Amino acid sequence: MKLLRAIFFSPLTLLRLMFVVFMSGYVVVVGWFWLNLFGFSQRLQQWVMRTWGKSIIFFLGIKIDRNELPASNNFILMPNHRSYLDIFIVAGLTPAALVGKAELKKWPFGKLGAKVTNSILVDRSEIKSMLKTMHQIKASVNQNIPVTLFPEGTTYKGPLTKPFKNGSFKIAADTGISVIPMAIHYKDANDAWVGKDTFLGHFFRQMGKPYSKVFIRYGKPVSHSEYKILQSEVKSQIDDMLNELNQIASH
Repeated sequence: MKLLRAIFFSPLTLLRLMFVVFMSGYVVVVGWFWLNLFGFSQRLQQWVMRTWGKSIIFFLGIKIDRNELPASNNFILMPNHRSYLDIFIVAGLTPAALVGKAELKKWPFGKLGAKVTNSILVDRSEIKSMLKTMHQIKASVNQNIPVTLFPEGTTYKGPLTKPFKNGSFKIAADTGISVIPMAIHYKDANDAWVGKDTFLGHFFRQMGKPYSKVFIRYGKPVSHSEYKILQSEVKSQIDDMLNELNQIASH
């Protein structure tokens, strides 16, 4: 009932939701034809991710304050994870292949979308999942397509980061691929999507605002053969950047 009332009294939010669905379908369909006509390429992957991310960022009224991504050809981008909005932001700013849960295949356009964006959907119930993921990440980076991986493994409201999963750092350490830390901080803490909150419920509560402000900071590339050291350095950088962004956002 609350959701129905929210839909009725927030035509802007409904329009935005329809646009998200439309754009998701549009880029996947165009990407599918492109894939079948010309095969997979970095150009296809970047067009799909950037077009999808940037158009949705614009239509949702997401205003971004950010620094520049460090120059690097091959890297794994590791952001903290606050909300589903992170996906649109990362796609628009850094059109990397995403590493996500296998459950995303069940989302509308999820399975085909992963195919045209070279994204890696991980089934954590598989014993050989990490080894398979490592090979896929290495193959993607070797094609000059960076990879985005959320080391917390789930969304977290903050103010800093929750403990990181070990697997992603073992992969980065074993492959020798450098990691670029990324801090994401929303001015409105309620933009975080956590716990048992539903996607639609959260979307209709938060996306009726004229705009949402988000602060993005990229850190310095880190590489190390010892995954625990790599993990510690990346977490330290992200937490330091989040501390800084908390202070900036409060003024």
